[in-house]
Amino acid sequence: MRTKWLRGGISVLALALVFASGWLTRNLVANRLMQSGGAVVVQRDFAPALADARTPASNLDVSEPSMVTLYDRVFRLVRDEYVEPVSADKLTHGSLEAMLAALDDPRSQFLRPEQREQFARALNGEIQGIGAVLTVVKRKTTLRVGDETAPLEQNLLQVVAVAPNSPAEKAGLKSGDFIDAIDGQWVISEDPFAEIAQLQRMHSPREQIRQASERARKRLENSIAISEAIRRLSQTPTDAKDAKPLKLTVKRAGQTLEVEVARATTRVRPLEYRMLQGRWGYLRPNLLNAAASREFANALRTLKQGGAKGLVIDLRGVAVGQQEPALQMLSLIATKRQVAQVEYRVGNRYKTRPLNLPKPPQPANLPVAVLVDRGAYNVAEMTALAIRQTANARIFGMPTFGDASQTNLYQLKDGSGFTLTVGRYMGLDGAKFHQKGVQPDVRVAAEPRMRGQLGGDPVLERAVSWLQSQEKRS
Repeated sequence: MRTKWLRGGISVLALALVFASGWLTRNLVANRLMQSGGAVVVQRDFAPALADARTPASNLDVSEPSMVTLYDRVFRLVRDEYVEPVSADKLTHGSLEAMLAALDDPRSQFLRPEQREQFARALNGEIQGIGAVLTVVKRKTTLRVGDETAPLEQNLLQVVAVAPNSPAEKAGLKSGDFIDAIDGQWVISEDPFAEIAQLQRMHSPREQIRQASERARKRLENSIAISEAIRRLSQTPTDAKDAKPLKLTVKRAGQTLEVEVARATTRVRPLEYRMLQGRWGYLRPNLLNAAASREFANALRTLKQGGAKGLVIDLRGVAVGQQEPALQMLSLIATKRQVAQVEYRVGNRYKTRPLNLPKPPQPANLPVAVLVDRGAYNVAEMTALAIRQTANARIFGMPTFGDASQTNLYQLKDGSGFTLTVGRYMGLDGAKFHQKGVQPDVRVAAEPRMRGQLGGDPVLERAVSWLQSQEKRS
């Protein structure tokens, strides 16, 4: 199967396009349902993500001819002998989905042609559905049954960030929110039969187990898989009768909220900028793509010509980003050619390689305050850390999300594609932020009333105060 090389780098969860990798696999639910007298087929959920696009290279050292031959035999048997006609495309795509899902990595997934096309539109700032970046967060907790507890794994559908002026923002959704239900249907996030299993281990009375089984059945009857939940959240209805707002049950900081959110096409401006107090240049990229990179260069030139004495780069909520445009922006801020490192695997060993700017830097030579929060994701996190380590800069706000995945996007001949995590971003000094987040130099927990406005944005005010102190020193 030939592939087409796509130019440019993409490393981001596309806005509201995440088909999240589910841990509630078909065997987990199907087996237990059949044990309880029912039968169900639960397909594995999947989640595409984007990054550098390169052509897969053949590697004879790691090929497994016997397994390839086995697969080919099964493929032909199914195609030729299944009781009903089945297309080769359907079998191939299904096989690729299963292969990548076996990695249990939400950023390594197969993309059907329409899903890959959605990526392209999102990266250009055209977002469908509620307009939110979604991911699945794995969490280990405990289940209490009577006086005993048992470990319980959860996969929770979480809002990473909301797009500016999107239905999600207008409805009040926030970074960190967990979506527990849609229109009253529970989004399956844990093994609904865990209570039954624990009761069986405790040798509980049969009637108690029967009641727990009935509760689990009722819960499943009014539930949806994570993949279906995200499909609803990421689509803009074309039929007016399907365009009614979604009613979401959201969990936030120990509270349960009911939120009504519409679905529409959101067109995101690549970048906003202005001068603050006639002295400080404020730049807010809403995404890190080619358009934002061009506008960043033009805005920076305008601000410097206007007499800017320092810069504020607001990366809060920036969850859509491409590596190459981010490096283009860094070339105007960083003072070093190398801005980060990437950890990657060779066989069973891990190595690191430098992440360099595409050309020698042309730094602005101004103090830089970088604003971050939990909505700063992936490439935005790498960018914030690179600025701090290669310029006169400080980071203000709250810890970032903590996803350092460097992911390649491959396009296949039929328009489909797949993504594969090939490395982890690290700081220039080797600092790791995966599952930890980039920690700010100055922690400011207060949320803004008016983002980007002095008098209504505590993080921005602390950043400007620091810039003023830098001006006095110079």
